[in-house]
Amino acid sequence: MSRPTATRHSAESAERPLLTGPQEAAVAKLAYAAEQPGSIALLCGPAGVGKTTIFRQIAADGLPSGQTVRLIAWHDMLADRGDLTAGRGLAVGDDDAAPGVLLVDDAHRALAHELVECVERCQRLHRGIVLVLAGEGRLVSLVASDARLEQFVRLRASLPTFTLTESRQMLGSLLPVAAADAAREAVIITIHEIAGGVPAIAVRLAEMAAMLLDADPGHRLVPDDIETIHRRLSLAAA
Repeated sequence: MSRPTATRHSAESAERPLLTGPQEAAVAKLAYAAEQPGSIALLCGPAGVGKTTIFRQIAADGLPSGQTVRLIAWHDMLADRGDLTAGRGLAVGDDDAAPGVLLVDDAHRALAHELVECVERCQRLHRGIVLVLAGEGRLVSLVASDARLEQFVRLRASLPTFTLTESRQMLGSLLPVAAADAAREAVIITIHEIAGGVPAIAVRLAEMAAMLLDADPGHRLVPDDIETIHRRLSLAAA
């Protein structure tokens, strides 16, 4: 089971990935929302675009307001029914005090009544707490379907898929392509198109391509190699 984390500054923060422009904008929006006690903020986007990455960075760095931040997965939030001092799903650190800001990942996995129940109980138990719910597009309709939740939403931030430029910047350090610049660019474009701009998929394809080159250092990577890797991954997933 994944474990939530309390905000701490450590050497690990130096190794975190660089955020894209849209991801940095989302962090700034969530920092603003966190300054409104008792509110709810939404962070939405398709799987793999960096919602969890953003949450981990906020949990590691904290917020300009200095509020305590904690990160929890939805299934742990559900297990504790919003009681953040229960000590089951939430690692509370040195004391049992509830955080000022709670980052709830994968909230789109909730059933509508579960989400309402957990949020309302959390707000009753921990007055003034700011809830930031992250999830895929379904999360927006879940919240909109209940007026009790909708009234507390102060901000909605969306993460788009990567542009080709963003994919190119990300893959530059991941893809040791033994080829001319034109061939390298063709490989990157192929990865971007197959991944549909979703960074998690693009990284997986690049990692598999790097493994191919490790196994055969003299091989010159071409777009057909990426197509083959994609087919094999698709078959394995099926």
